[in-house]
Amino acid sequence: MRRLVTLVVLVLAATTGALHAQERPQGPLARTLAPLFQGRAWRYATWGALVVSLTHGDTLLSYRADLRFVPASNAKLFTTAAALHYLGPEFRFLTVLFADGVVRNDTLDGDLVLYGTGDPTFGLDTAELVPFADSVVLAGIRHVRGDLVGDRSFLGQELAGPGWTPDNLDQWFAAPSSALGAAENRIQITVEPGAARGAPALVTMDPPNDYFTISGTVVTGRPRGRTRIAVRRGRSPRDLTVSGVVSPWRHAWTTYAVVQEPAIFAAGLLRSLLVARGVTVAGTTRGVTDDAPERARRLLARARGASDAPLAGAIALKRSASLGDLVAMMNHRSDNLSAELVFRCIGRSVGGAGTYASGARAVTRFLRDDVGIAPSSFSVSDGSGLSLLDEATPRSLVQLLAYERSAPNADVFWRSLPVAGDGLGGRMEDTPAEGRLRAKTGTLKNASTLAGYVSAANGEELVFSIMVKDAWRIQRARQVQDRIGATLAQFSR
Repeated sequence: MRRLVTLVVLVLAATTGALHAQERPQGPLARTLAPLFQGRAWRYATWGALVVSLTHGDTLLSYRADLRFVPASNAKLFTTAAALHYLGPEFRFLTVLFADGVVRNDTLDGDLVLYGTGDPTFGLDTAELVPFADSVVLAGIRHVRGDLVGDRSFLGQELAGPGWTPDNLDQWFAAPSSALGAAENRIQITVEPGAARGAPALVTMDPPNDYFTISGTVVTGRPRGRTRIAVRRGRSPRDLTVSGVVSPWRHAWTTYAVVQEPAIFAAGLLRSLLVARGVTVAGTTRGVTDDAPERARRLLARARGASDAPLAGAIALKRSASLGDLVAMMNHRSDNLSAELVFRCIGRSVGGAGTYASGARAVTRFLRDDVGIAPSSFSVSDGSGLSLLDEATPRSLVQLLAYERSAPNADVFWRSLPVAGDGLGGRMEDTPAEGRLRAKTGTLKNASTLAGYVSAANGEELVFSIMVKDAWRIQRARQVQDRIGATLAQFSR
């Protein structure tokens, strides 16, 4: 199988010499599947597809396979494969609390520093901060003369990727990617109606915090009235105005607000936990982005398992789950924040800087030099696929998927992809593809993508990529992709 997969990869690479847009569908399945790409619904849309048999090494469908599309979340396939290649499935992110100073009696003469390396799971639940607060008490510290510092320097100062559209920057799915954060770098705002018409509504934040200040008024509306609530930012990223009317018939209205200073937010939540335990902090709560190369180097060695040397001043350390487990979470949830953190950690590991540019160079090098994808077939800007600068051809994605079937961490990559019917948001449930198709979805503006593997009716393993751009009916585009998936699962020679 490994030899045949290698042959498929070489054939796919050789074919990329003709990069002209192929207009006529080719292959044994062209007559069956090509009509799905046609009709008035797709008058302004452009489709591309490639289906290859890994079992026999031949192409079953090729249609504009060398045209570049926006991959959307299919870009996470590039990120996942590169992360397993460079970092390995046993890599673990670290979050450390340092006492930067001297402890005398019960007083720290210095700062408490919470240092993050981009653990995608650390910010999922604020309960992760509780052991850090407890560790301060166990260390005998009751007073801190310095500041409480959130250090996100491991991944640099950037919080948004190149090519991200401005209207997405305040959306929950584009929360800033910071080496240190909490609660997925967002808060949930909940508005509940008062007891009577005209009464003030109850506005709460989860998690409760001192970072945001909420002003404005929301009142309880008339019976059968509509809920109309607006959330606006003030001059400071910490100021929010919530105003409007909430229907008394509505149990609660919720929305999210993105945290623009994740490290300071996380440090502030830790400070609240310390206060609740009787620990006083004399200084301010602040963030740090200036790189400390030696500290970053030591932590990276620990994350790789290459060193267990003590970390000077560390009073608490948390290790994440293994990268093998994290990429499964990233692809099953299609979690953008996780993808960006992993992407930039690749940049820190390979290029010495946790920047988008460093991550892009490393991933590009892997795809070009190790997988053998033609550089003209793809463009990598971020890890999640939120960037409109990302590009990929159906052939480049199929070539990566074929390569990964014989890669050193093939099983980890395979398990990271959701299964039709069980995952994929319920897509292709109760179809021949259920339980037999593994794939990654992607949606961004008017683009939709689907790429993965499917076990055909005759036992062949097929690899495919289906991409569309300028599609005004995304749901119908998904239906086309699902019909193709079901058809491939029924394929038999």
